[in-house]
Amino acid sequence: MTAKKGEPFWDSPWGLGRPGWHIECSAMSAAYLVYTFDIHGGGLDLVFPHHENEIAQSCAACKWSNICYWIHNGFVTIDSEKMSKSLGNFFTIRQVIDIYHPLALRVFLIGTHYRSPINYSAVQLESASDSAFYIYQTLHDCQKAFGEDDMTKKDSVPPHILDCINKFYNDFLTSMLDDLHTPVVLAALSDPLKTINDLLHTRKD
Repeated sequence: MTAKKGEPFWDSPWGLGRPGWHIECSAMSAAYLVYTFDIHGGGLDLVFPHHENEIAQSCAACKWSNICYWIHNGFVTIDSEKMSKSLGNFFTIRQVIDIYHPLALRVFLIGTHYRSPINYSAVQLESASDSAFYIYQTLHDCQKAFGEDDMTKKDSVPPHILDCINKFYNDFLTSMLDDLHTPVVLAALSDPLKTINDLLHTRKD
């Protein structure tokens, strides 16, 4: 790659140049992660030519070069408009968690499959915040109920509760093994949470 004015450069038979960004990534990966590592991430726009070039170069340099999983994420839009510094609608995660709890941001992010486009909006963040609160409030209420109960009691678990537990367990495994399909997991979580809260309210009554 021809060096631009002000950039570092090296002499070569073809003139003054510097390594391109494809070879830079291969070199950094080999230096800091060795030639074989588990996960390599990036945006969908990097599949070609960047990551394909990186694979070709790394494999040519070392026959043991291998990455187990390539994870390419979808693009982020803001209120259905592309996120871009030039449009002035660009912000960082640090700025987001100044407004919303980090757990709310996590719920928001896993509510969309990582390969799909994700639309950032205040409405969706508020909804994710409510969902995060509901989940953790339920866990808090469970912990409180366990603290008040005689834990030496060995009550049998009703069949319909076992069915609910087993269904969520199977849904969780199936969805996570299906390319980390987290939105399905979140949706499947609603029935167990409702069941838990129903039991807690019955206990109070």
